[in-house]
Amino acid sequence: MKWLSRFSFHRRLQFTFLVLILLPFIVVTFWSYTSVRENVSDKITRSNEETLKVIANQLEKTVDNISFVSVYFSEAYDPAVLESLRYLKDAGHFGSYGVYTHYNKLKTTANILSVQSLDAELQIMLVNRDNRILIGNQDIPVFSELPERLLQESSKLDEQEKITLQWFPYGGDPAAPDYYYAVRFITDPLNQEKLATLYAGIPSRYFEELLDTGNSANIISLVDQAGRPIARLGSAGTAQEKSFLVSEVRIPKVGWLLSGRTPRSSVDSHINREFLISISVVGLFFLAFLILSMLWAGHINKPISLLRASVKQYVGGNRAVRIPVKGKDEVAVLSAAFNQMLEDMNQLLQQVESEQEEKRLLELQALSAQIRPHFLLNTLNSIKVDLLLSGDQSHGAMIDALMKLLRVYVHVDKPLELAEECKVLGSYVQVMQIRNRLDITFDCVLDDRAGAVLLPRLLLQPVVENAISHGFSARPDNPAIRLEAALEQDMLTISISDNGRGMPDDKLQRLNRRLLGDEEETLWPEKGVGLINTARRLQVLYGYRSRLTAQLRAAGGMTFTFMIPVTAEKEAEAHDDPDAD
Repeated sequence: MKWLSRFSFHRRLQFTFLVLILLPFIVVTFWSYTSVRENVSDKITRSNEETLKVIANQLEKTVDNISFVSVYFSEAYDPAVLESLRYLKDAGHFGSYGVYTHYNKLKTTANILSVQSLDAELQIMLVNRDNRILIGNQDIPVFSELPERLLQESSKLDEQEKITLQWFPYGGDPAAPDYYYAVRFITDPLNQEKLATLYAGIPSRYFEELLDTGNSANIISLVDQAGRPIARLGSAGTAQEKSFLVSEVRIPKVGWLLSGRTPRSSVDSHINREFLISISVVGLFFLAFLILSMLWAGHINKPISLLRASVKQYVGGNRAVRIPVKGKDEVAVLSAAFNQMLEDMNQLLQQVESEQEEKRLLELQALSAQIRPHFLLNTLNSIKVDLLLSGDQSHGAMIDALMKLLRVYVHVDKPLELAEECKVLGSYVQVMQIRNRLDITFDCVLDDRAGAVLLPRLLLQPVVENAISHGFSARPDNPAIRLEAALEQDMLTISISDNGRGMPDDKLQRLNRRLLGDEEETLWPEKGVGLINTARRLQVLYGYRSRLTAQLRAAGGMTFTFMIPVTAEKEAEAHDDPDAD
């Protein structure tokens, strides 16, 4: 298959595609032709057999009629007939009235019996033992002698056979005789003396009409038990064929064999003509498909070739090379993606060139960021000292609380024990009550184990901020916030309660759905984003077992409850839950 490598990819693809279509088409066509040929041959053979059975049935009826006539005369069912046969056994002319009388009796009986064989146009002759014709057709004179040739043929028969009919061909071509005679010898039942001979001849025209099926290509032949031809119908030229569809039916009463042969060429010619038309039509479509596929393959391969050439140019140093994008098909998408890739690569190269300079600037900025908070804390500490020395305790305490919050914000990435987080929240509440001119009571109740648990800093602040901003917006008389925490087994429970204004039930239910992530973000209002972000942060840090829920207090206000799984007794770090998202 190495020779395929000399062709382009799309040529190889096209060649493979054509082979995968052409080979199955050839195989299916050959199989279909063979199958149709066999099926048609089987149907024609069965049809010929049915036709031959019909012909055989008609021949059996004719043979039965002949047998009936012969048996009637030979078995002497009518004593008058037997007496007439005895009287006329040696008669040669109408020499007396008795001869005439007995002749009329036989003729009347023969006329009645001949009705059984009118359709076959049989030639029935009753001949006495002196070979004189007693009963015959209208064109045969009474008491005329039996033709010499017929007499010679009948002399070959066995006169001792008196039960079954004996048959022999007569006249014409040996392959198609003019008549086929049935002979029965009639004897006297008293002394077994020969009285007469009954001849019943079937004419050739009867066989020709009976064997004519309307299909000139068929060859139908009838032979007797000895293999001698009785009748034949068919073209002599067709007989030269070597292959035939043969059907045979045996007539058991007389042992005749009726056979029909249909030249296979007459069947194949029709099938070949139909298949030739079908293959010609399919071939035209296949040729059109081949031409269109070559044109279409070239059209598809053109942008791929352009893409390959552009890659070579880019590798060679031409950074400005681009592929023109036309249309919205897959090749256009690929070209656009390739152009975008070149843009990204150029930007990446530019980024690499300026990386060192940016790194140096970032290092200077980081150093400056470390210096500024320390400078601010030192400045605030100096202000606090001056305020305390001057006796301004309230503002000094506010500055001190602000400094504590600032220290927390500086190290916001480090975890903090829950007890320390409560102190930070206390500082936050102190700053907020001075800012909002509220006297807020903040209580923090922790058990011994819960206070040592490490939590991310500022995790609880949004809930406290929500209580001050929204819960105390109506400015109650004694605003209070209470934080309670307990650690049971591996679950830390933190509840933050306030005595603010609370919220209606419908809003509370919607808030809980949002906290649990059961409502689409597009339906969220802009308010309450801090609580939602806290709930999402909790899910990200501690997994599906953690949650933040809200409920109304019986005495008024709200209670927010944190459920945080803890893997160690003194810490609850990010991703400590094995099932965390």
